[in-house]
Amino acid sequence: MRTNKKILIAVVLYLTSFFATAGTVRGFEGPLNIRNSFPLFLAIGNPSIISAEGEDSVDLNLMYSSTYLVNTSGEWTFNLDLEAAIIDFQIKRLFWGDSVEVSLDIPVLSFNSGFLDGFLEFYHSALGFPDYGRSNRPPNDFLFEVTHNGRTVVAGKSGEIALGDIKVGVKKALYVKDPYISIYGSIEFPTGEPESGYGNGALDTSVALLVNKGIGDSIMTYFNAGAVFTDSFRGEETIDLEDYLYGAAGVEWLYSNTLSLNTQFFVQGSPFRNTGIRAIDEVATILSFGGRYRINPEKSLEFSFSEDTNTAGAPDFMVGFGYRYKF
Repeated sequence: MRTNKKILIAVVLYLTSFFATAGTVRGFEGPLNIRNSFPLFLAIGNPSIISAEGEDSVDLNLMYSSTYLVNTSGEWTFNLDLEAAIIDFQIKRLFWGDSVEVSLDIPVLSFNSGFLDGFLEFYHSALGFPDYGRSNRPPNDFLFEVTHNGRTVVAGKSGEIALGDIKVGVKKALYVKDPYISIYGSIEFPTGEPESGYGNGALDTSVALLVNKGIGDSIMTYFNAGAVFTDSFRGEETIDLEDYLYGAAGVEWLYSNTLSLNTQFFVQGSPFRNTGIRAIDEVATILSFGGRYRINPEKSLEFSFSEDTNTAGAPDFMVGFGYRYKF
């Protein structure tokens, strides 16, 4: 009898330890699914902060953003006054002993005149932010046109729904303790129509180093550093582009068993050569806040809000919602 009790106690302790450990590992959901929704950068590699640790999951995300940029230089004219809705379908699968993750990202895009100009006018006024000249244009009026030396490069249309550039990524774990380190590479295929701004008409590739570093039992930090290799924007006129660097840092805090809160900061260089327009040429920086609510160990909901902190190369603001299912 004593032997049976000892065995029972040992089994209970083992299972308790196992599930406690499994809960800790599964508690962290990773960075928020936020992509830079600036219309001209959407299909040029479009990197985002990701976790070094792979997973088996399906994500469905909606990102809604507002962009205003009306400016002219000696060679260029950028006329963007629009709102963008981006639906991302992502699937990730682990292979080879869970050391390799293969991912597929399918974006569906829609540019439109929107409805947020009144809110943004109040928002910028209340917080003392500049309105970028938005008040000089009719409210909720669509404008998306880019010209180079008088020739049209992009002429967007309001209300269309179109496929963007599809991306395939591969992530390989290099060190699986703490810090967790991986290398990531991707290929973005020209499946979107460049003349209307849904793609760039060229093949883009990227490579990045990913690091996850835990701090205690309730905080995980994420770091990405990478490069995007691009060729050209093949719209109504073909424009040569430049390779660019990007980096990101994020913090996830397990507030409770069901809620995690995130803050992350993203930096991206410009793929356009010197246009003479600050909002295109300078580095884009995006500060994001949000979190995830875990319905159960497999399902979670995501919410986020992002602000363009350098008023260059990014939408004025972005709001995101998402659903994740882990296999």
